[in-house]
Amino acid sequence: GGGGGGGGGTPAAQGKSVFTDNCASCHTLEAAGASGTVGPNLDELKPPKAIVQKQVENGGGGMPAFKDTLTPEQISAVATFVASSAGK
Repeated sequence: GGGGGGGGGTPAAQGKSVFTDNCASCHTLEAAGASGTVGPNLDELKPPKAIVQKQVENGGGGMPAFKDTLTPEQISAVATFVASSAGK
């Protein structure tokens, strides 16, 4: 770990920030203070990280793909954040 990068802080903080910027308008996730109703309520769904990561990358079910918008690091961070905080 360690080393530069600046901003973002921990992966959890980065994941929350990515979620707030890209996901909160459509999804409910209490940990992010998000109450969107377009997509599934993530606190009820409680998806595992692998599912979140795949969905964010590829989209589907009305959700856009973010693999060309977000970096792999951002996608991993947001997937970790959702998986670890949904329904908590």
